[in-house]
Amino acid sequence: MKLTIGENIRDHRRKHDLTQEELAERLGVSYQSVSRWENGTTYPDIELLPAISKLFDITVDELIGMPSAEKEERAVAIFDELRRECMKRDYDADHIVELLRDIRRNYIDSDSIRRPWVEGNDHAFHDPKILPEARLLAESCLEKDPMNPHIIGTMADAEDDEHLEEFLAKHTTPFDCSARALLFSRYLRRGDAERFEPERRYQLFSAFDNLLTSRYYQHLSEPRFTDSEIDEFIAQLLELIRSDAVDDRPDMWVCDRIELDISLAKHETKRDEPSAALSRLNKAVDLLEAMMRITDEVMLPTSCRFLDGMEWRAKEDWITPYNNPDIPRERMIFISTQMDGMNSCYCLFPSLHLNVLKSDAFLPLRDNPEFTKLCERVSALIVTEPRDVCEE
Repeated sequence: MKLTIGENIRDHRRKHDLTQEELAERLGVSYQSVSRWENGTTYPDIELLPAISKLFDITVDELIGMPSAEKEERAVAIFDELRRECMKRDYDADHIVELLRDIRRNYIDSDSIRRPWVEGNDHAFHDPKILPEARLLAESCLEKDPMNPHIIGTMADAEDDEHLEEFLAKHTTPFDCSARALLFSRYLRRGDAERFEPERRYQLFSAFDNLLTSRYYQHLSEPRFTDSEIDEFIAQLLELIRSDAVDDRPDMWVCDRIELDISLAKHETKRDEPSAALSRLNKAVDLLEAMMRITDEVMLPTSCRFLDGMEWRAKEDWITPYNNPDIPRERMIFISTQMDGMNSCYCLFPSLHLNVLKSDAFLPLRDNPEFTKLCERVSALIVTEPRDVCEE
């Protein structure tokens, strides 16, 4: 790779209206050194690169003239390495700090800059040794992309009590004054049915989505709800929401239905009700098989008249489960909806469900031939391919 560092130093020096002598004085070198850099005779010492970049308000990669495609490949490699380290139970805090600092200094403009804020990285960001650097990266990202919900959501969870109020005051409002909430109120007050209707559907779906998530009920009430009580409540709620379903075919609630059936089967297994558990699991596997038959994009019904008009699409895709860069990509079904800049999505991976079936929760069914057949059916749905490896 041909470096253009000399040309870049000359161009940025002129852009900042500096002479070679003035630049040399600021860097503590001779003007002859600057002249040799710009002529391409020599390169600056590596220790000087951060100082030169800071002076010109550019990244080191921009200073040395790294091509954009190669820089993006390096960014992806850095994001992969960050993900690997954050996924470890005994992660190296110092290494994560170095990676976050490298991202902030050199890859803030990457097309993949959203990746530090994926679910799962935040547990490492809680670490007092890591949090200050995560905070600096978040601020840099929010300068370029204000109100990014993924960054704000991650930091609202990771931030310590001492800095939380300051962060929320800077990046949110004291009341629910988001654009979505304001538009919802505006269209409602004005009786603008055409524009209000999509907002109403999305707001209603968001409420349902929260109510169908078991963690919203765990550890939040007195007396404590048992997992079985929570799942039974969600089952009744889902039946009510899907009261307009024609049959058991896949719909926009398919991920909730599969997860719920498997969870209810766990309770039935624990209560020594193998027939009920196997029947429940069979329903879940039937749904999973129906979804994995999808190739071209299809529309999923809402099964709820109050959400009719909300468009949910399902299509096949290839992604690594858990956003893990070191495991093969798996064929999965991507389920999503989008409305005026808002989107919600789910990823349906057969392997994740097979992992649950192989867990100790179903140990009493392990020797049951019917259970073995169910596991084989799910295993048959798992198709993987190696992830493309970028050349160094």
